[in-house]
Amino acid sequence: MIKFDYHTHSNHSTDGMASMGEMIETAIKLGLEEYAITDHLDFSWPEKEIISTYGIAANVKAMQAAKAKYAGRIKVLIGVELSLRPDVADEARELANEYDFDIIIGSGHDIKGVDFYLPELYRNHTKHQAHTMYFENLLDVVTTCDAYDVVGHLDYVERYGKYPDKTLHYTDFRETIDEILKTIIAKGKGIEINTSGYAYGLGHAHPQTDILRKYLQLGGEIITVGSDAHRPGNIAQHFGDAHKILQSLGVKYITRFDKRKPSFVKI
Repeated sequence: MIKFDYHTHSNHSTDGMASMGEMIETAIKLGLEEYAITDHLDFSWPEKEIISTYGIAANVKAMQAAKAKYAGRIKVLIGVELSLRPDVADEARELANEYDFDIIIGSGHDIKGVDFYLPELYRNHTKHQAHTMYFENLLDVVTTCDAYDVVGHLDYVERYGKYPDKTLHYTDFRETIDEILKTIIAKGKGIEINTSGYAYGLGHAHPQTDILRKYLQLGGEIITVGSDAHRPGNIAQHFGDAHKILQSLGVKYITRFDKRKPSFVKI
């Protein structure tokens, strides 16, 4: 069993459905050993706040309190999911240095401040055009930004767009995706297996297995596992499927973080 959920959200993100305490108590009941709170911080939102009424300072303080409260029952990691763009690279670096994070997830959620989940991005673009925009943007992100430890849900764009067939094929974007992976590896960063792809009806985790296989072939080693849970019922969801994927690829270790330093745990 994978006992580390490294991508979760509390109600400190506006899309979160439960308090930090409710989420952590559920993680304990599920037998998890480590639990990372990675609420959103999106630099394109007003006042550069966490996407809620909470600011980053208040959010970190709440995570520190939770870490102390649950010590001995579960290890709570202080984390954040940053929505990264090339134009916020300096701000993200300053923020990463200011707070004592255990893990930072870097996600390419938006392009020029417009999130890829919004329908307006797809109205005047074919599926191939939209997916090309996403991966070219993500390549810019991982090239220009350093304030992340793992890249979140690397093929996130497949969730969205009202196309008759939303399927994303790695071979259609092989050159750009391979450059993304090479850049991540060269910088000593990693990727996550984000099991929320199953919840979105994709039938696979993010990234899809072909991309994960290529990451390993290129020499990538840092892999975390996260549910992207926004409610207690989604914590560690489909971790059995993630375990099977890793086994099928011959992966024997996943990565844990402490103070942004990776180490490896046998699965």
